Amino acid sequence: MPKSFLPKGLRLNIHAPGTGAALIILAFTQVPVAIKAAAELACIGEVSNKLWRQNKSHQGINVIAVRQCNGHD
Repeated sequence: MPKSFLPKGLRLNIHAPGTGAALIILAFTQVPVAIKAAAELACIGEVSNKLWRQNKSHQGINVIAVRQCNGHD
């Protein structure tokens, strides 16, 4: 049984000249998006926890937290 399921023409070379540039471009484009998403999640967690402690109810808390973190309220 062959070691690889890919045909010889489809083998990927991770040492190709453009691989490093492609990884750098991916890092520059995706890292800021990941940081923003993590900050939004942290904000939603903080606000929903604060609102739940005030109301002692789960009803609609996350919707309000998302709105506040997105700057609507």
